Amino acid sequence: MKSINAFYLSIPSIGLLLWFLNSYYQTEVVLFYGFAETKETEINFNYGVTVGQIYVSPGQEVKKGMPLLDLRRTKPKEVLEEQGFKMDELRAEEQLWRSEKQGELQLLEKEKALKLAAIDSDIAKLEEQKKFQQLLYDDLKSIAPSQSDYQPISDKINSLKNQRELLLQSFGAEIQTLKYGLKLGKSPYQIAIDRLEAQRDFERANQVIDIQLTALDDGIVGNIHCKEAENIPAYRTLVTFYEPNPVLVKGFVHEDLILQVAVQDSFRIRSTKDEAMVCYGVVTGLGSRIVEIPERLRKVPDMKTYGREVLVSIPANNPFLQKEKVILEFLKPVKDLQVPKKAKSLVDLKEIK
Repeated sequence: MKSINAFYLSIPSIGLLLWFLNSYYQTEVVLFYGFAETKETEINFNYGVTVGQIYVSPGQEVKKGMPLLDLRRTKPKEVLEEQGFKMDELRAEEQLWRSEKQGELQLLEKEKALKLAAIDSDIAKLEEQKKFQQLLYDDLKSIAPSQSDYQPISDKINSLKNQRELLLQSFGAEIQTLKYGLKLGKSPYQIAIDRLEAQRDFERANQVIDIQLTALDDGIVGNIHCKEAENIPAYRTLVTFYEPNPVLVKGFVHEDLILQVAVQDSFRIRSTKDEAMVCYGVVTGLGSRIVEIPERLRKVPDMKTYGREVLVSIPANNPFLQKEKVILEFLKPVKDLQVPKKAKSLVDLKEIK
């Protein structure tokens, strides 16, 4: 009997606990933690450098144009030697090209001579034939030859002479082109050699270049990923840089929330230390998976919780520090499970009551 009474007495306590848990998770629907930040800009080069003097330290505020690092670019000798090897290979190929062109020229000269000799031989035979006919008519005193008697042979001779002229022009143009190309030496290989020589001369003149890296704009130095006298390979980050004020808030919505946060939803962002520090933001991105919420952003730090990442854009003239912990809340408390209204402006937005 006593055990039954104890059970009934515990029912109000259980109900109170359930009410508390329900209220707790209902609160999470409209409120969760995040931190203000700005994506860091990574500065690197597409070639290797040697670090000289470092003028700044992590977290230091800098103005636009302020020196950050002294760097020196020293081009390796291997690059110049490789260019020399390439030029030697191209010169050998260019010599082979020249020999081939000279061979083509000799073949053309021989072909021209053979064809001209054949035509000249045919013309000479026709001339002899014409003379022979004239001698026959000279012996026959009673018959007077006419021009038409010699016309077929004359036409053949004239046709061969025209062929000879066309042959001279055709071979002459082709031979002249080959000779001109050999004289200028502008083979495709020579053009590549000239380009490599110009590049090598430039590389030699600029083998050592001193560079002073300066701040791109007003901001804060993030991390310095190098030290003085260190050789840094191409594309490795030297220093990170970000704006003085954060422009983004990253938070995590609990996975059990009833409402689903959507892009363009409006939020009020306020500091955990000073409720007067407030600005407004709009959701610009949502995570694609459920992840563990960082301990710093949990309501109960020792209790592992999971949620979805939310990115909220805020105006640059906000009062928050980089990485400052903030509270994100819907502009209208969700009592009737309605989706919050959309923001019209990040700066001039008034609280929706």
